[in-house]
Amino acid sequence: MLRPLLLTLPILAAAVFASGCGGGKTKTETVINTQTVVQTVTTPTGTATTPTTTSPPTPVPSGPRSCGRIDINYPNGEGGSSAIGIVATGLGCTDARAVTRACQRGNLTPGWTARQRSSGILLTSGGRRITFLLAGGGGCLPGG
Repeated sequence: MLRPLLLTLPILAAAVFASGCGGGKTKTETVINTQTVVQTVTTPTGTATTPTTTSPPTPVPSGPRSCGRIDINYPNGEGGSSAIGIVATGLGCTDARAVTRACQRGNLTPGWTARQRSSGILLTSGGRRITFLLAGGGGCLPGG
C-alpha cells in the first residue's frame, strides 16, 4: 500500500505545478541591478609633510639629439609639409617635435624665436635649440 502512494506523489506534484503555470502563458521579467561604489578620501588636518623619498625629475640631455621627422598631409590633395632632420639641444624630443609641428603649421610657440639658416630653420628659447629643414611649405619665420 505504501508503494502505490509513493508512485502517485510525483504525479500529483507534477499536476499541481502544471496547473500553476497559468495555462501555458508565462511572463518573464528581467531585473538589472547596478551598484555604484563611491570612495571618499580625506587627508588628515594639521601640517602637511613632504615625502622624503622623492626622486628628481629625469634630466634632459644637454647635447644634440636626433628627433626624426614630421610629415603633415593637408586634406583635399592640397599638398603637405615635412620637417626633416629635427635635432634638439637642451630639451627632449617630445617637446622639440611639438614646437616644430607648431612652426610647421605657421605658429611660433610663445617664448621661442625663429631664424632662417643655410641649413634650414633654427628655433631658440634660452639655451634650448631646435634645427630642421622644412620641405613642402609652411613655416613660422617672421615675414615668411
